[in-house]
Amino acid sequence: MTYQPKYDFTNELVNLLSKIEYYRGLVTSKTLPLHISEKLKQRAKIKSTHYSTYIEGNPLTMHQVEEIIGRRPDKSESYHTQEVRNYWRALSFLNKAKLKRLPITEEFIKKLHRIIEVRGPGRRGKMSEYRGATPPGVLFCVRDSDTGAVEYIPPYWEEVPGLMKDLVDWIRKEKTLPVPIKAAISAYQFVTIHPFDDGNGRLARALALYILMINEYDLNGYFTVEENYAKDLQTYYNSLQMGLPVSYYEGRNNSNLTPWVTFFLSTMADSFEDIAQSAVRLHEASEGKLLELSKREIQLLQLALRFEGRSLSLELMAEWFVVSKRTIQEWVKDWVEIGLLEPASGTKRVTSYKLGERYQDLRLSDID
Repeated sequence: MTYQPKYDFTNELVNLLSKIEYYRGLVTSKTLPLHISEKLKQRAKIKSTHYSTYIEGNPLTMHQVEEIIGRRPDKSESYHTQEVRNYWRALSFLNKAKLKRLPITEEFIKKLHRIIEVRGPGRRGKMSEYRGATPPGVLFCVRDSDTGAVEYIPPYWEEVPGLMKDLVDWIRKEKTLPVPIKAAISAYQFVTIHPFDDGNGRLARALALYILMINEYDLNGYFTVEENYAKDLQTYYNSLQMGLPVSYYEGRNNSNLTPWVTFFLSTMADSFEDIAQSAVRLHEASEGKLLELSKREIQLLQLALRFEGRSLSLELMAEWFVVSKRTIQEWVKDWVEIGLLEPASGTKRVTSYKLGERYQDLRLSDID
């Protein structure tokens, strides 16, 4: 039996698709300095790792995730730390897969799941297997992490191989559907099948991201699927549930996916708009001197933007760069000359500075 998803091509979906295409074109038309572009990609990868694991209950903060990624693995690391590392590796796997143009197959999905769910040291080449039978009297289901109430009862394990084959066949053959809708439907059907014992939510989001990636809908690597979900988890969960009964066999096996697809496209459009606005600001700055800024000058930008328009004293800048006041005075002369800084306290005896006019529209989130 082939998979044939149901949804309504509403005016709202048409408008959201138009918005996505508009902002996609805006981002792809703006060439950014390489070091800024790479920083944005790295930041997006950190955000994806943090938010996708956060959605599943991981308590680590964004800052902690960044620290974990920046240090060598330790055999004694906690479950939550390992979970973060695994998702980071999964995203790295997807980046390499995109370069190789690897198609989505059941083998691909099983390899990706193995990376997401592996525990402890050792090789990660082995594929995962779909879930099997549960012990007598044990119900395989998804429960509310706080109350323990049953939220979803997936299809019987015996049906998983057939359902997964149908889904992968549909992903491979579907060529006419707008890519964002295809990604939304693929993620929903995957998490509905719930083919593995654990890790299905993370894998569903990674699968949607990969579909966007290989079709050039990841905005040069700046886009994260998960960030807007995490901002309103209850709406995310409600959109997945769509008010349906908890059992797969009581309507979820043939449900109309319009509410979920609308939510997926809405959050995607909002993210695209945020990224596009940031890209425009960065591009306009790079038309001036951002393209030529050194790493040290980018660090100065970060300091100034953290202070949100307030002036920077020589003492503050010296402390930020851990150098002497004499050294910072020499650097400031150069920064004023290139327009990165301008005096904020008169013209004779200057004791404080502010960002040059061409950089004042930037936001910290653009470069941090």
